[in-house]
Amino acid sequence: MPENNFDNLYIAQLLNDIATAYIIKKKNIFRIKAYQDASESIINYPQSLHLLWKKDKKLLDDIPGIGPAILEKIDYLFSQKKLHPRILQAFKNIRPVVFAFTKISGIGPKNAQKLCRKLKFPQNPQSALKKLIYYAQNHKIEKIPGFGKKSQNLILKNTQNYLDKHHRLSYQAAQKIARQFIKHLKNKFPQTKFYPLGSLRRRSPTVGDIDIATKSSQNQAIIKHFLAFPQKTQVIYHGTKKASLLLPNNVQVDLMIQSTQTFGSLLQHFTGSKQHNILLRKYAQKLGYSLSEYGIKNLKTGQTSHFSTEKSFYHFLHLCFIKPQDRLGENEIKIAQKCYTKNNH
Repeated sequence: MPENNFDNLYIAQLLNDIATAYIIKKKNIFRIKAYQDASESIINYPQSLHLLWKKDKKLLDDIPGIGPAILEKIDYLFSQKKLHPRILQAFKNIRPVVFAFTKISGIGPKNAQKLCRKLKFPQNPQSALKKLIYYAQNHKIEKIPGFGKKSQNLILKNTQNYLDKHHRLSYQAAQKIARQFIKHLKNKFPQTKFYPLGSLRRRSPTVGDIDIATKSSQNQAIIKHFLAFPQKTQVIYHGTKKASLLLPNNVQVDLMIQSTQTFGSLLQHFTGSKQHNILLRKYAQKLGYSLSEYGIKNLKTGQTSHFSTEKSFYHFLHLCFIKPQDRLGENEIKIAQKCYTKNNH
């Protein structure tokens, strides 16, 4: 197994496949969730695990959501250049195409296993997905107990969409596209500021869909100009506050518009990471609040406070502002809490 395969995306997918295998084999739910959480954490982690391991494998201890058992398997993979025996045991008697099928929205591990038992598929995952489309188009899936016509149509649609856009962009490629869109928008609205969101704003190594947000009351005019982007191949959706376009190579770009009053909450919510937002929600709940893209709700009174900036959003929770690239779901909330206490006493 060559070292150049050891990127974060590969590690994250491997851990997710282990969780899938444990679901099929009805293992402990907490063990399954541990692998799912670790997978999510790694795909959003800004540094290469393999490069960190090469420097000092103890550096992997600091990655959020990864316990000793998972670290042992990652260390074994990097040092031995092959899968740990316990991973091979987990995968035993499960066809590799099962893991390809579970990447399709609407196909869980058990249904993926059932499809492989009832229908014949080639070993190559890409070929197997194309065969899955063939079976759906020829009404073979609806005849399998537990599926039906509705689920067959959903599998067909989602598999086609997956094959169209399953790849992720490099940070540099995504940044270039985002800049092209922002330039296009600012040509018409020079005084309006546009912000990239999600993994692009956090400067993650890879980016999925490209999300852009702005605060404005000119919703219709901005969305109309966004939809007029010359290199688009398809308009996926457009509404009063949101729109989505498809570009060549199946790159999706989404635009969100919100009022100035609540823009800070939107910016925080859609920047992520998922793990950071989970920890922030838990922290807020202890203070008696719930969080959303529209503000912070007091759970006792039901009153929602609105924020025009991210800084005021974090300050309301007695936290110093946390930079997007530091929102990793590690110890950044504790650091921000100490910082706020120090600066306000």
